[in-house]
Amino acid sequence: MTGSSIKYLTKEGFRNVWTNRMMSIASICVLMSCLVLIGTAGMIFLNIDSLLEKVEDENVIMVFAKEDTTDQQLDAMEGQIKQLDNVDQVEFVPKEVAFEEQLATMGDAQAELFKNVSNDNPLPDAYKVTVDNLDLFDQTVEQLNNIENVDIIRENKDLAQKLVAIRQGITVISIVIVGVLFLISLFIISNTIKLTVYSRRLEISIMKSVGATNNFVRFPFIIEGMILGVMSGVLGLGLVWGLYQLAVSQFGDVLKTLNLEAVPFTEYALTMLGVFILIGIVCGVGGSLVTMRKYLNKEGSEISNV
Repeated sequence: MTGSSIKYLTKEGFRNVWTNRMMSIASICVLMSCLVLIGTAGMIFLNIDSLLEKVEDENVIMVFAKEDTTDQQLDAMEGQIKQLDNVDQVEFVPKEVAFEEQLATMGDAQAELFKNVSNDNPLPDAYKVTVDNLDLFDQTVEQLNNIENVDIIRENKDLAQKLVAIRQGITVISIVIVGVLFLISLFIISNTIKLTVYSRRLEISIMKSVGATNNFVRFPFIIEGMILGVMSGVLGLGLVWGLYQLAVSQFGDVLKTLNLEAVPFTEYALTMLGVFILIGIVCGVGGSLVTMRKYLNKEGSEISNV
Protein backbone atom coordinates (compact mmCIF):
# COMPACT_ATOMS: atom_id res chain seq x y z
CA MET A 1 0.00 0.00 0.00
CA THR A 2 1.10 3.53 -0.75
CA GLY A 3 1.43 6.33 1.77
CA SER A 4 -1.81 7.93 0.60
CA SER A 5 -3.64 4.62 1.01
CA ILE A 6 -2.33 4.19 4.54
CA LYS A 7 -3.39 7.75 5.39
CA TYR A 8 -6.86 7.15 3.95
CA LEU A 9 -7.32 3.82 5.72
CA THR A 10 -6.11 5.30 9.01
CA LYS A 11 -8.76 8.00 8.73
CA GLU A 12 -11.30 5.29 7.95
CA GLY A 13 -10.30 3.47 11.13
CA PHE A 14 -10.95 6.61 13.22
CA ARG A 15 -14.20 7.25 11.34
CA ASN A 16 -15.40 3.70 11.92
CA VAL A 17 -14.97 4.10 15.67
CA TRP A 18 -17.43 7.01 15.61
CA THR A 19 -19.76 5.58 12.95
CA ASN A 20 -20.12 2.32 14.90
CA ARG A 21 -19.96 4.06 18.26
CA MET A 22 -22.46 1.82 20.02
CA MET A 23 -20.41 -1.30 19.30
CA SER A 24 -17.23 0.65 20.04
CA ILE A 25 -18.59 1.67 23.44
CA ALA A 26 -19.60 -1.94 24.11
CA SER A 27 -16.11 -3.19 23.21
CA ILE A 28 -14.44 -0.53 25.38
CA CYS A 29 -16.69 -1.28 28.36
CA VAL A 30 -16.06 -5.02 28.17
CA LEU A 31 -12.30 -4.66 27.77
CA MET A 32 -12.12 -1.95 30.44
CA SER A 33 -14.01 -4.16 32.92
CA CYS A 34 -11.56 -7.00 32.35
CA LEU A 35 -8.58 -4.67 32.76
CA VAL A 36 -10.02 -3.33 36.02
CA LEU A 37 -10.24 -6.88 37.39
CA ILE A 38 -6.64 -7.57 36.37
CA GLY A 39 -5.43 -4.24 37.78
CA THR A 40 -7.27 -4.77 41.08
CA ALA A 41 -5.75 -8.22 41.48
CA GLY A 42 -2.31 -6.76 40.70
CA MET A 43 -2.61 -4.00 43.34
CA ILE A 44 -3.76 -6.50 45.97
CA PHE A 45 -0.70 -8.63 45.22
CA LEU A 46 1.63 -5.61 45.40
CA ASN A 47 0.26 -4.61 48.81
CA ILE A 48 0.61 -8.13 50.19
CA ASP A 49 4.15 -8.28 48.81
CA SER A 50 4.95 -4.94 50.45
CA LEU A 51 3.64 -6.24 53.78
CA LEU A 52 5.82 -9.34 53.50
CA GLU A 53 8.87 -7.19 52.74
CA LYS A 54 8.21 -5.18 55.88
CA VAL A 55 8.00 -8.35 57.98
CA GLU A 56 11.17 -9.66 56.34
CA ASP A 57 13.03 -6.45 57.22
CA GLU A 58 12.13 -7.00 60.87
CA ASN A 59 13.41 -10.58 60.76
CA VAL A 60 17.02 -9.68 61.61
CA ILE A 61 20.00 -11.79 62.65
CA MET A 62 21.79 -10.78 65.85
CA VAL A 63 25.53 -11.49 65.70
CA PHE A 64 27.18 -11.31 69.17
CA ALA A 65 30.91 -10.75 69.51
CA LYS A 66 33.13 -12.54 72.00
CA GLU A 67 33.58 -10.82 75.35
CA ASP A 68 37.24 -9.83 74.91
CA THR A 69 36.90 -8.54 71.34
CA THR A 70 38.82 -5.26 70.79
CA ASP A 71 37.57 -2.22 68.88
CA GLN A 72 39.84 -3.06 65.94
CA GLN A 73 38.49 -6.61 65.83
CA LEU A 74 34.92 -5.27 65.95
CA ASP A 75 35.67 -3.01 62.98
CA ALA A 76 37.12 -5.99 61.11
CA MET A 77 33.99 -8.04 61.93
CA GLU A 78 31.74 -5.30 60.59
CA GLY A 79 33.74 -5.11 57.38
CA GLN A 80 33.52 -8.88 56.83
CA ILE A 81 29.77 -8.90 57.52
CA LYS A 82 29.15 -6.09 55.02
CA GLN A 83 31.10 -7.98 52.35
CA LEU A 84 28.65 -10.89 52.40
CA ASP A 85 26.50 -10.92 49.25
CA ASN A 86 23.15 -11.47 50.96
CA VAL A 87 23.57 -8.80 53.64
CA ASP A 88 21.40 -5.73 53.13
CA GLN A 89 22.06 -3.67 56.28
CA VAL A 90 24.43 -3.89 59.25
CA GLU A 91 23.84 -1.95 62.47
CA PHE A 92 26.32 -1.98 65.37
CA VAL A 93 24.70 -2.32 68.80
CA PRO A 94 27.19 -1.38 71.59
CA LYS A 95 26.77 -3.35 74.79
CA GLU A 96 26.03 -0.12 76.72
CA VAL A 97 23.09 0.65 74.45
CA ALA A 98 21.86 -2.94 74.63
CA PHE A 99 22.06 -2.79 78.45
CA GLU A 100 19.98 0.41 78.59
CA GLU A 101 17.41 -1.06 76.19
CA GLN A 102 17.18 -4.16 78.37
CA LEU A 103 16.58 -2.05 81.49
CA ALA A 104 13.90 -0.07 79.65
CA THR A 105 11.88 -3.25 79.17
CA MET A 106 11.84 -3.92 82.93
CA GLY A 107 9.84 -2.31 85.69
CA ASP A 108 11.51 0.33 87.84
CA ALA A 109 12.07 -1.98 90.82
CA GLN A 110 13.31 -4.84 88.67
CA ALA A 111 15.65 -2.54 86.74
CA GLU A 112 17.10 -1.12 89.97
CA LEU A 113 17.65 -4.61 91.35
CA PHE A 114 19.31 -5.71 88.11
CA LYS A 115 21.68 -2.70 88.28
CA ASN A 116 22.66 -3.48 91.85
CA VAL A 117 23.25 -7.17 91.16
CA SER A 118 25.15 -6.60 87.91
CA ASN A 119 27.98 -4.23 88.66
CA ASP A 120 29.50 -4.88 85.23
CA ASN A 121 27.60 -4.89 81.96
CA PRO A 122 27.01 -8.60 81.20
CA LEU A 123 25.93 -8.04 77.59
CA PRO A 124 28.31 -8.33 74.61
CA ASP A 125 28.68 -6.00 71.65
CA ALA A 126 26.53 -7.11 68.73
CA TYR A 127 25.60 -6.46 65.12
CA LYS A 128 22.03 -6.36 63.84
CA VAL A 129 22.11 -7.87 60.35
CA THR A 130 19.28 -7.60 57.82
CA VAL A 131 19.40 -10.07 54.94
CA ASP A 132 18.38 -9.27 51.38
CA ASN A 133 17.00 -12.64 50.25
CA LEU A 134 15.38 -14.99 52.77
CA ASP A 135 15.87 -17.90 50.37
CA LEU A 136 19.59 -17.69 51.25
CA PHE A 137 18.95 -17.30 54.99
CA ASP A 138 20.66 -20.54 56.09
CA GLN A 139 23.66 -19.90 53.86
CA THR A 140 24.06 -16.40 55.30
CA VAL A 141 23.90 -17.66 58.90
CA GLU A 142 26.59 -20.23 58.10
CA GLN A 143 28.83 -17.52 56.60
CA LEU A 144 28.34 -15.34 59.68
CA ASN A 145 29.33 -18.23 61.93
CA ASN A 146 32.63 -18.52 60.08
CA ILE A 147 33.62 -14.91 60.81
CA GLU A 148 36.36 -14.53 63.40
CA ASN A 149 35.42 -13.37 66.95
CA VAL A 150 31.75 -14.28 66.51
CA ASP A 151 30.46 -15.83 69.75
CA ILE A 152 26.84 -16.74 69.12
CA ILE A 153 24.16 -15.93 66.54
CA ARG A 154 20.50 -15.44 67.36
CA GLU A 155 18.10 -15.90 64.47
CA ASN A 156 14.54 -17.00 63.75
CA LYS A 157 14.90 -19.64 61.09
CA ASP A 158 11.31 -20.88 61.37
CA LEU A 159 9.88 -17.41 60.68
CA ALA A 160 12.19 -16.96 57.70
CA GLN A 161 11.09 -20.28 56.21
CA LYS A 162 7.41 -19.44 56.74
CA LEU A 163 7.83 -16.04 55.08
CA VAL A 164 9.49 -17.65 52.07
CA ALA A 165 6.68 -20.20 51.79
CA ILE A 166 4.00 -17.50 52.09
CA ARG A 167 5.68 -15.31 49.45
CA GLN A 168 5.98 -18.23 47.01
CA GLY A 169 2.37 -19.25 47.61
CA ILE A 170 1.02 -15.74 47.10
CA THR A 171 3.10 -15.33 43.93
CA VAL A 172 1.72 -18.55 42.44
CA ILE A 173 -1.87 -17.67 43.41
CA SER A 174 -1.53 -14.16 41.97
CA ILE A 175 -0.12 -15.44 38.68
CA VAL A 176 -2.96 -17.97 38.40
CA ILE A 177 -5.63 -15.35 39.19
CA VAL A 178 -4.24 -12.81 36.69
CA GLY A 179 -3.82 -15.57 34.08
CA VAL A 180 -7.41 -16.77 34.51
CA LEU A 181 -8.73 -13.20 34.33
CA PHE A 182 -6.69 -12.61 31.16
CA LEU A 183 -8.11 -15.75 29.51
CA ILE A 184 -11.64 -14.76 30.52
CA SER A 185 -10.97 -11.31 29.09
CA LEU A 186 -9.83 -12.77 25.77
CA PHE A 187 -12.93 -14.98 25.58
CA ILE A 188 -15.37 -12.15 26.34
CA ILE A 189 -13.59 -9.66 24.09
CA SER A 190 -13.33 -12.07 21.16
CA ASN A 191 -17.08 -12.68 21.33
CA THR A 192 -17.76 -8.95 21.51
CA ILE A 193 -15.54 -8.37 18.46
CA LYS A 194 -17.33 -11.17 16.63
CA LEU A 195 -20.58 -9.25 17.08
CA THR A 196 -18.88 -6.07 15.89
CA VAL A 197 -17.47 -7.67 12.74
CA TYR A 198 -20.71 -9.57 12.09
CA SER A 199 -22.69 -6.34 12.18
CA ARG A 200 -20.34 -4.99 9.48
CA ARG A 201 -20.12 -8.08 7.29
CA LEU A 202 -21.95 -6.29 4.46
CA GLU A 203 -19.36 -3.50 4.51
CA ILE A 204 -16.54 -6.05 4.29
CA SER A 205 -18.33 -7.91 1.49
CA ILE A 206 -18.79 -4.72 -0.56
CA MET A 207 -15.10 -3.87 -0.25
CA LYS A 208 -14.18 -7.38 -1.37
CA SER A 209 -16.60 -7.27 -4.31
CA VAL A 210 -14.97 -4.16 -5.76
CA GLY A 211 -11.52 -5.78 -5.69
CA ALA A 212 -10.09 -4.65 -2.37
CA THR A 213 -7.25 -6.83 -1.10
CA ASN A 214 -7.40 -8.52 2.27
CA ASN A 215 -4.76 -6.17 3.71
CA PHE A 216 -6.74 -3.16 2.46
CA VAL A 217 -9.84 -4.46 4.24
CA ARG A 218 -7.97 -5.37 7.41
CA PHE A 219 -6.09 -2.11 7.92
CA PRO A 220 -9.03 0.08 9.12
CA PHE A 221 -10.03 -2.68 11.53
CA ILE A 222 -6.46 -2.85 12.85
CA ILE A 223 -6.46 0.90 13.44
CA GLU A 224 -9.88 0.65 15.03
CA GLY A 225 -8.72 -2.16 17.31
CA MET A 226 -5.69 -0.13 18.37
CA ILE A 227 -7.85 2.90 19.15
CA LEU A 228 -10.28 0.86 21.22
CA GLY A 229 -7.37 -0.83 23.01
CA VAL A 230 -5.68 2.46 23.93
CA MET A 231 -8.95 4.02 25.09
CA SER A 232 -9.78 0.94 27.17
CA GLY A 233 -6.31 0.97 28.73
CA VAL A 234 -6.46 4.65 29.69
CA LEU A 235 -10.01 4.44 31.05
CA GLY A 236 -9.24 1.17 32.84
CA LEU A 237 -6.22 2.72 34.56
CA GLY A 238 -8.29 5.72 35.66
CA LEU A 239 -10.98 3.46 37.10
CA VAL A 240 -8.50 1.25 38.95
CA TRP A 241 -6.77 4.37 40.30
CA GLY A 242 -10.06 5.80 41.55
CA LEU A 243 -11.18 2.53 43.16
CA TYR A 244 -7.78 2.07 44.79
CA GLN A 245 -7.75 5.58 46.27
CA LEU A 246 -11.31 5.05 47.52
CA ALA A 247 -10.30 1.79 49.21
CA VAL A 248 -7.23 3.41 50.79
CA SER A 249 -9.30 6.29 52.16
CA GLN A 250 -11.93 3.91 53.53
CA PHE A 251 -9.44 1.61 55.26
CA GLY A 252 -6.84 4.29 56.10
CA ASP A 253 -7.62 4.26 59.83
CA VAL A 254 -7.40 0.48 59.97
CA LEU A 255 -4.01 0.53 58.23
CA LYS A 256 -2.69 3.17 60.64
CA THR A 257 -3.88 1.11 63.62
CA LEU A 258 -1.95 -1.89 62.29
CA ASN A 259 1.06 0.37 61.54
CA LEU A 260 0.74 -0.42 57.84
CA GLU A 261 0.89 1.76 54.76
CA ALA A 262 -0.71 1.18 51.37
CA VAL A 263 1.53 1.02 48.32
CA PRO A 264 1.44 4.37 46.42
CA PHE A 265 -0.44 3.85 43.16
CA THR A 266 1.71 6.44 41.38
CA GLU A 267 4.75 4.15 41.63
CA TYR A 268 3.08 1.61 39.33
CA ALA A 269 0.73 3.84 37.29
CA LEU A 270 2.94 4.13 34.18
CA THR A 271 3.81 0.42 34.21
CA MET A 272 0.17 -0.54 34.59
CA LEU A 273 -0.83 1.89 31.83
CA GLY A 274 1.69 0.31 29.47
CA VAL A 275 0.46 -3.20 30.32
CA PHE A 276 -3.19 -2.17 29.94
CA ILE A 277 -2.61 -0.53 26.55
CA LEU A 278 -0.60 -3.54 25.35
CA ILE A 279 -3.34 -5.96 26.45
CA GLY A 280 -5.96 -3.72 24.86
CA ILE A 281 -4.15 -3.50 21.53
CA VAL A 282 -3.43 -7.24 21.44
CA CYS A 283 -7.04 -8.08 22.23
CA GLY A 284 -8.51 -5.45 19.90
CA VAL A 285 -6.26 -6.05 16.91
CA GLY A 286 -5.89 -9.80 17.42
CA GLY A 287 -9.59 -10.35 17.92
CA SER A 288 -10.44 -8.33 14.82
CA LEU A 289 -7.96 -10.17 12.60
CA VAL A 290 -8.98 -13.63 13.78
CA THR A 291 -12.71 -12.93 13.48
CA MET A 292 -12.42 -11.29 10.04
CA ARG A 293 -10.86 -14.29 8.33
CA LYS A 294 -14.18 -16.01 7.61
CA TYR A 295 -15.58 -12.85 5.99
CA LEU A 296 -12.50 -12.10 3.90
CA ASN A 297 -13.03 -15.30 1.88
CA LYS A 298 -16.65 -14.68 0.89
CA GLU A 299 -15.93 -12.46 -2.14
CA GLY A 300 -19.17 -10.44 -1.95
CA SER A 301 -21.48 -13.29 -0.96
CA GLU A 302 -23.18 -11.06 1.61
CA ILE A 303 -24.32 -8.73 -1.22
CA SER A 304 -25.91 -11.58 -3.14
CA ASN A 305 -27.90 -12.54 -0.06
CA VAL A 306 -29.32 -9.01 0.34
